[in-house]
Amino acid sequence: MCVQFDTLSASEPVQYSAPDFDQGDGLMVYVFSHAQRHQYADAYNKMMQARAMQAEGWDSATSPFLARPQEDTFDREHNPLYIVSLNEQGEHSASMRVLPTTGPTMLRCDFQARFKPCPDIASSHVWECSCLCGIGDSISPAGRASTIDASKTLCRTALENGVQQIIGIYGKNMGRLFRRIGWEPSTLAQTSEEDGELCLGLWDVSPLALRHMAERQAMPF
Repeated sequence: MCVQFDTLSASEPVQYSAPDFDQGDGLMVYVFSHAQRHQYADAYNKMMQARAMQAEGWDSATSPFLARPQEDTFDREHNPLYIVSLNEQGEHSASMRVLPTTGPTMLRCDFQARFKPCPDIASSHVWECSCLCGIGDSISPAGRASTIDASKTLCRTALENGVQQIIGIYGKNMGRLFRRIGWEPSTLAQTSEEDGELCLGLWDVSPLALRHMAERQAMPF
């Protein structure tokens, strides 16, 4: 899937090529933009419901990046890319949001003051991944499969678009999950325990990363 991010005003959403999906392990992984959400209303609505459910158990004062049950400014004004995985029953398994770092990002707009020091990352070769939902279950076979399938789709889509790295903000305890699926980020910065123990991670995008995840997925659970 070829994605074309442009620097446009909020009234001129970024245009993407036709939406795409992957299929594996009984999962359907959809890739579409905010402008295309009406074509994938079921997947989009279930992603938003998952955001709301995940936000219920978090303190918005320390984890505002998780407490986003509704569309936010990044959704409405910057036409992000979504990766949404649904299981055989059509239920939400995993989802994430992708933005180019050449425009507004959560790191630059919401978190720059919380990471000290905080790098200002802006490159056409780097994307930001945020709003991870359902990417916390690597204990069950189904949970690991959905997490790896969504992560492989992200990595493959980035590769197809010349992206070399992906940044993201996540809770420190998520590090174990990334190791389990075979795609572990480098930690660029970290907040204190009082500030939620958030990490700023950097993932390398490469065929090797895809291979590592595929090998981990093929391993007996």
